[in-house]
Amino acid sequence: MGFLGRGRIGKFKTKAQITLDRRLLFRRYQLVWNRDKCIGCGICVDMCPKEAILYVPAQFRMGRRVSDRPQIDFDPDKCILCGECVVSCPADQALIMKVDGKKFVPVIDANAFAMVTRRTSL
Repeated sequence: MGFLGRGRIGKFKTKAQITLDRRLLFRRYQLVWNRDKCIGCGICVDMCPKEAILYVPAQFRMGRRVSDRPQIDFDPDKCILCGECVVSCPADQALIMKVDGKKFVPVIDANAFAMVTRRTSL
């Protein structure tokens, strides 16, 4: 983990997860995507208000899957760590938002779900 300026969002990847990490003077925000728990539906991509999530579909050639199942990736320069992706995710524990090590989702705390009404239709 290299040095990041205070307030900048860093992205850290392992085989099992991607973590966006933002350290402020007295707070630390983290958004964690767990690869094994994700079902690859892409709902989080549609719900992101800043279009900071990229959907990477599985690749098929001649009827066989040649890449892993669908995945997502984050653009730390666009993400604002609002948590809309966490709230919209149907997979339990695939996306986790933490503030100072405790589960916390800013859009739930602020009761702000503008994107849900804008992007979904029946």
